[in-house]
Amino acid sequence: MKLSSSLFLLCIASASAFAPAPRSFSPRTQQMSALPEPASLTENMESLVQSSDILMSKVEDYGEVVKSVLIVLLFGGGLIPAAIAANKSMISTLSGNRAGGDDRKNYVVESGASGPPLKGQALIFANEEIPLVDIIAIIGRIQGYQSIADWKNLPSTQQAANVMWLPRDMFKENIRKAKFLGWPTDENGEPIGGADLEKAEKARISKNNVEIGDSALDAVFDTWAWGASIATPDKVEKTLSIYKNGNSFNVDEFSSAAARGRFVTGLGALTFIVIQVVAYGTLFIAPALRVFFDIDVGFGQLGDCDGVCKTIL
Repeated sequence: MKLSSSLFLLCIASASAFAPAPRSFSPRTQQMSALPEPASLTENMESLVQSSDILMSKVEDYGEVVKSVLIVLLFGGGLIPAAIAANKSMISTLSGNRAGGDDRKNYVVESGASGPPLKGQALIFANEEIPLVDIIAIIGRIQGYQSIADWKNLPSTQQAANVMWLPRDMFKENIRKAKFLGWPTDENGEPIGGADLEKAEKARISKNNVEIGDSALDAVFDTWAWGASIATPDKVEKTLSIYKNGNSFNVDEFSSAAARGRFVTGLGALTFIVIQVVAYGTLFIAPALRVFFDIDVGFGQLGDCDGVCKTIL
């Protein structure tokens, strides 16, 4: 019995000697215990999703603008060079140049005429000062609308017999070659500009191929052409009857007719500018302001603001 008890105690001691040591926690285990709570992870994920949505929204807005621009360039790209050329022509016309016969190859800037300038020429916006004598030299060569051209033998009648279009440059050439028929008079029978002016200039302007300033020829042509490069016989006849009756010439009516012709040109230019502002504003400017600056200036509905659009009063 004593022997059995001794053997049992010896076994227990041996087992204790070979038992594993107590487990200890490493730093990695402590780090795992410091992970954020599930609620914090959810908030972070929601923030990332919102940021992604905002970025995708901006990308979609930019994509819409790019798509609109590509469509405009695809179907209307050819209009842009034409618009540039038209604007250059418009600026040239408003600065005093006229369409047709104004290529400056044979352009007469000054005729050497003496005397006063044409009354009311400020409203005509001519390139140069227009002497009254140059207008007299032109009117003195016109005896009705038939005298300024052979209406049945024009470049346009070669294509269609009933289309009688007198080009501006042909009008200038015809007038310079035409015979001077006499110094025009006012309603009282007195020479336009006075007897002294007639005495000083009549001999010079009566010569064939006399120098006549292009600005004066343009002013006369614009009374019936209204800034266009061609004239038709009906408009020439109707307009001439306003300020010329036989040898009588009304300078005030002529100046008013020339100013009206220039006014039509200015009105056409203003209309063209308005059309361009509306077109470019709708297709380019307004969408860009909405997408990039959140500003709504009207002009269509292309492009979206990021939130509430700011308006400009």
